[in-house]
Amino acid sequence: MPPRAVGIQALAVLLSCYAMGGFALALRMVGDRDPRLRWQLVGAASAAFAVSAGVAALSVWRLERRSPSALVVCGVLGAALCLAIPAAAPPSVVTRETWWAAAGGAALFVGFLLLAAWYVRRELRART
Repeated sequence: MPPRAVGIQALAVLLSCYAMGGFALALRMVGDRDPRLRWQLVGAASAAFAVSAGVAALSVWRLERRSPSALVVCGVLGAALCLAIPAAAPPSVVTRETWWAAAGGAALFVGFLLLAAWYVRRELRART
């Protein structure tokens, strides 16, 4: 088996950082339980995102056939987390610009991980 491409290695490291960040956010939400926020929403979204990022990181590192679909799931859950953050805040502090920023971040997140899924699929086809 040829060595892993640098792009695959970098993507696996990035996904590992996503997983650690998601777990840190989930723990923060559960630990603080800020009554001003719907912390359960952000905690659940960040935990789901963290698990999906961890699964995607391992899948990409091992160059498994399910890697592209794991990246798509991670992108969708990351986008959901981007939208859950303003949804959890009190309506009095969330403006239209906040929602636009969250939607833009969600779109960029999904777009990047769809591009990563394409790249991993290309690398997998080159190895077979």
